[in-house]
Amino acid sequence: MNTKQALIKTNSKNFFKHWLILTRPLHKLKSQEINVLALLLYNYFELKKQITNDDLSWKLTFDYDTKLKIRRELNIMQASFNNVIYSLRKKKIITEGKINKSFVPILNLESSNTYSLIFKFEIVND
Repeated sequence: MNTKQALIKTNSKNFFKHWLILTRPLHKLKSQEINVLALLLYNYFELKKQITNDDLSWKLTFDYDTKLKIRRELNIMQASFNNVIYSLRKKKIITEGKINKSFVPILNLESSNTYSLIFKFEIVND
């Protein structure tokens, strides 16, 4: 089996954006949606380091102060941010105050500083 690997060096904040960009063919999110979702994921994982209660971590991820911090970091107006959140809800990426599990990478940076995303192609003859 032929295998190609690419090492992407990044920090924990930018990891989520890279992850969403690499999986873009699967979800077709727009750039602004990726930017907002990446920072929501980053904030969730930062909160999970301190808070073991998953529901509380999600609640704080979608808290007004967290959203304000994301808006300031991305330099987007509240109306635009609200439109992105609405779009993510409409696409069922955000449901019941949480991000859909299929968009949350299984990540444990305490045991390893690497994450592997593997694409396998099965080529069938036509």
